[in-house]
Formats: sequence, C-alpha cells, structure tokens
Amino acid sequence: MTDIDARAFVKRRNPATGRCGLVPADPFADEFMATIKDGQQVLVTVRKPRSIAQHRWLFALLTKVVENSDKWADKKVLLDDLKLATGLFETRVSAISGMPYPVPASINFASMDGDRFSAWLDKAIMVLARDVLSCAPDDLRREVMEMVEPRERRAAA
Repeated sequence: MTDIDARAFVKRRNPATGRCGLVPADPFADEFMATIKDGQQVLVTVRKPRSIAQHRWLFALLTKVVENSDKWADKKVLLDDLKLATGLFETRVSAISGMPYPVPASINFASMDGDRFSAWLDKAIMVLARDVLSCAPDDLRREVMEMVEPRERRAAA
C-alpha cells in the first residue's frame, strides 16, 4: 500500500468509558470503514504521517549549507553525504569487483514515517553543526527556522 492508498484516522477517547479508538478522519476513511462488517477483525498498520513543513525545513537547511560552502555541488550531493554520515544507507557488494559500497537510503514520504524522519533529521543537524559549520545544533535550527517561518506565514496569509 502506498501513501496515496492509505486512509487517515484520528485517535479519540470516549469520555464515558475512557477507552481510546481510531475514527475516520476524512470521507475516504469513512468509506473504507463501511466495507468492514461489524465484529470483523482487520489488521492495521499505523504510521504517523510526515510533515511537509519539516521536509521544507530540511531543504532550506541543505540550501543554506550548500550556498555557504564550497564542499558540495548541490543539495542532492549534500543530502547523500548526510545519509552516509548518519548511517542511513545499506551496504552492497559489487558483483564485478567484490568490493562493498554504501547506497544512501531514501527519505521519501513512503519509505520513512514522521518519527523516523525526525530522529534522522536530529542526527543530520548534529553532523552539520559539529562537523561542517562548527556551531551549536540549536543555533543552526533557529537560524534555518527564521529562514523558513516568514515564508510559511506569507504562504498562509
């Protein structure tokens, strides 16, 4: 199942019983629930969605670093370097040379949920702050947030 096929639900607490349950968050989820018979057991895989704002924030960060450094040709090269530096890769072995080589993993919305992306982003910020920019991670977060927030507010207005 891809994200496009997923159905959104919201956790709600029943005030009378104190118990929690998942309820449809949109008409698509409501239609899906209608296909399940009362009492029928179903398997559910829960995944917290990614934040588009958080994704934009990452690319603003990458842009800032590339523009202020001559180490990377573009954001994609920096992103791949960050994936390697943070352990977000798989090691393959060349069928030709027999030598192992790293392949950066994807950070796309379908392959990484919100919690996992946040944890990876924290590692990436730490690497950039410590190894590239020589600054405190919180200072880096704040500076990039100041770049992104005005744009976000203008878009919302």
